[in-house]
Amino acid sequence: MDEIAIIGAGAVGAAYGSVFIKNNIQKFSFVANGERANRLLKNGIKVNNEVLYPNVSTGENHGKIKLLLVLVKNYSLESSIEDIQSVIDDNTIILSLLNGVTAVDFLKEKFPNNKVLYGIVMRTDANRIDDNITFQTLGEIQFGEEENIEFSDDVKYVIDIFEKNKIKYHVYEDMVRMLWRKWMVNIGANQISLLTQAKFKYFGEFPEIKKALNCAMQEIVDIAKKKEIHLTTKDKDDMIEVLIHYPPEKKTSMLQDLEAGRKTEIDYFGGTVMKLGKECGVPTPVNEILYYIVKAREKVNCAEHQLSK
Repeated sequence: MDEIAIIGAGAVGAAYGSVFIKNNIQKFSFVANGERANRLLKNGIKVNNEVLYPNVSTGENHGKIKLLLVLVKNYSLESSIEDIQSVIDDNTIILSLLNGVTAVDFLKEKFPNNKVLYGIVMRTDANRIDDNITFQTLGEIQFGEEENIEFSDDVKYVIDIFEKNKIKYHVYEDMVRMLWRKWMVNIGANQISLLTQAKFKYFGEFPEIKKALNCAMQEIVDIAKKKEIHLTTKDKDDMIEVLIHYPPEKKTSMLQDLEAGRKTEIDYFGGTVMKLGKECGVPTPVNEILYYIVKAREKVNCAEHQLSK
């Protein structure tokens, strides 16, 4: 029986992990070592107020995992490489489900003998409140090779796993475009929601928020054009409408991180925009300003949380 695993037991990772645990179709585990592994074994994960006790894969499980879903935060990816190395072999399919546009290339560099697939999670409302992960909508995993005119055997394998577990998915012909489209959404929604503290219900209510989204996201369209990625102004306009009609009480992940005193992924949003803009010769003044203000807000917030402990 092939083993499926997730590394990253945050809100989205735990939500999907709970599905695999309850379905019990394949052997499922979370990848962890040391204190993190001990915590998972002792405390389990709490999802929608139910405590579940998953298997935990450590170095003792090397080579048994056929599909690994990577759901750590971007800033934890490098430190997770050793844990990943301890449980996979060259036959393991790695499905990157991180926000941003840098993770797939990083994983391909670290694991040149493995198939690394592009992937994103869309429209999930998974959220962490204290030790409880809640979700009503699991969302959809969009994934595949860079191009998917015909599905590879690895993509077909993942489709089979998702269908058996009733996990919604979509394989797009151009997954690089879809990766960039979600990153563009994150660039606008996360940074601006953090600074305005706005739930999604305010995105369409206040024209200033919509204008700010448009300005920040247009810089991604400009960079994509230089890099010959098929992202368009229509994509930007369509995704702003999606944001406006998101569940009204939902908050972006970056705003949730700030409120919980956690580190944000700002370096992989605004920080990467600035880096790519310089490489491509595309001015990014909006995201540069957003980056510095969000970064300062994050540092002040973390400092205040430390003082309150």
